[in-house]
Amino acid sequence: MSTYYDCFIAGDHEAAKHLVAGALNSQGFLVEVQPDGDWYVRRGNMTTTVFVGALAGDNFQITFGVRFFVDASGQLVARLDKNVAVGFFKGGILGLSKIDNAFAQTATALYNTLMSAGVLTNTIEG
Repeated sequence: MSTYYDCFIAGDHEAAKHLVAGALNSQGFLVEVQPDGDWYVRRGNMTTTVFVGALAGDNFQITFGVRFFVDASGQLVARLDKNVAVGFFKGGILGLSKIDNAFAQTATALYNTLMSAGVLTNTIEG
């Protein structure tokens, strides 16, 4: 499974960030803007996750990072980043599976949102 998913976005950078935030919110994530401009996104409950791990169901906490940068042609790139080590410590193999599924669903939501808006020019998984 990929550890990051890059979306190359044409047009206004601030408008693109609003589209990305909307896609993340549609998947239940809260967006926290960090001092460096990157985003920390999370859903679920850490306390429940610590006590019952992957058995927390919908309350299993999932966190991703979103980093923004500009490519050589001036397009905004939004990178959805998954931290695999944290998932293992939260819920073992089942936790990793939950994170993998959430990552795939979130990447699909980003793709669909940006395609529907007509601003997605390319994607790269790594």
